[in-house]
Amino acid sequence: MRARPLRAARLAACLTIAFAVPSAAEPAPALRELKTAVIKATTGLCPKGATCHKDRAGSFVPKTRIGIVAASIPEQADVDLYVDAEISTKPEMYQCNEQDATGCVFRAKYAGPGLFDYGATSGSTYLGSNVTNTNISFPSGFAIIISAGTPIHLHLDVINSSLIDLKVDQDAWLYYVPLP
Repeated sequence: MRARPLRAARLAACLTIAFAVPSAAEPAPALRELKTAVIKATTGLCPKGATCHKDRAGSFVPKTRIGIVAASIPEQADVDLYVDAEISTKPEMYQCNEQDATGCVFRAKYAGPGLFDYGATSGSTYLGSNVTNTNISFPSGFAIIISAGTPIHLHLDVINSSLIDLKVDQDAWLYYVPLP
């Protein structure tokens, strides 16, 4: 007689699981438009051996309230550069900290490979390339919320350890959804 209550409990559990799992016939959730903003920034000419720091090297001001869901900073150094890049709403770099991280989106550091042969007259003079991307994306349903009209800055701190003066340009890509 104990088999019947056990069978009934198993049947109830199977039905609960069957109805909890979405079927293939259910429509997919509606997609929301993902937008992209590119912040173009530059330190300007950075002399050889110099440290070139520029707060607000580039900015993006959203016209509506947005939720940033991902960011990418393409590493663009083919020469001996150290680059520290920060994306935030702070007016100056290095203001994001454990006491106030509001508006702090992303920070990345990278270093280029350096020149291999400064006296070369043909062929590649580089030891290697560091053209990669540093990315961050937030879990589904989470975003960094930025109010309309709030500037988002790309701050740069560059150390030019190469033997040549360079114009240092850096892009940052923001992926966001417009919010009501």
